[in-house]
Amino acid sequence: MAWFFGKTHALYYKLIKFSDATLSPLLDLGIRLYMANIFFKSGQLKLNNYMNGQWENTVVMFSDYHPIPGIEPQIAAVAGTTGEVILPVLLAIGLFGRIGAAGLLVMTLIIQFGIPGEYGMANNDHYMWMLLLAVPMLKGPGKLSVDHVLKKIICKKHA
Repeated sequence: MAWFFGKTHALYYKLIKFSDATLSPLLDLGIRLYMANIFFKSGQLKLNNYMNGQWENTVVMFSDYHPIPGIEPQIAAVAGTTGEVILPVLLAIGLFGRIGAAGLLVMTLIIQFGIPGEYGMANNDHYMWMLLLAVPMLKGPGKLSVDHVLKKIICKKHA
């Protein structure tokens, strides 16, 4: 019986070591890419409006379809578009990954709780987004990120 538990114990720790080295970094990357894709697509649509001379369509969205209380539609349009283009890129590549995740989390919180309910922007998917964005915000973007590479380079120089 002791043999069985010894073998099981060893197998268990091998699986944990494999998970920590391979599966956990892939999960971190998957979360980052999934969330970055959602926001980047939205930002790309708004940026295309600007590039095609239809910026007013984006401003109208922030005035008529989902106004943000206390923020002028023109400012909200610029801030929202900028955030939806830059923050997902940072999150996806894991450069200042915590900042990218935190910014997108704030945007999701505003969408879910800041926009008046009658505009219909609240969505149960936002709770999953908040949970997923909390992972890289709280624990960092993981081993498969620019942040991790930079940390290794910086720590090597100071060692």
